[in-house]
Amino acid sequence: MPALQPYAGSVRKIVLGIDIGTTYSGVSYAILDHGVVPKIQGVTRFPGQENVAGNTKIPSILYYYPDGTVHSVGAEAAAQETELEAEEGGDLIFIQWVEYTLPVGNFYGLLYRAVAAK
Repeated sequence: MPALQPYAGSVRKIVLGIDIGTTYSGVSYAILDHGVVPKIQGVTRFPGQENVAGNTKIPSILYYYPDGTVHSVGAEAAAQETELEAEEGGDLIFIQWVEYTLPVGNFYGLLYRAVAAK
């Protein structure tokens, strides 16, 4: 891989890389500042995994309501309390194997809602 070059743009930006896997997912980012070589950083703390230092992956699972509103994602969806709520409430829809089950056209809207809900 060639060496990264300094960012030539004049406007500060952030670039996100999202790896949606069948069982675990990860997120990386880089902040682009004019004249600075971008440094790629991995996200190491996620909701529901606050006490797990340095864990760069989260489970690729989520619960959502029938209207499409996201209930929980990743470690929060894997929490025992969430599983019990889903069993007792009955209106939560569980998704796993995200990479295979979501149509590409709907995936980005669902991902946006999941991120915006946090």
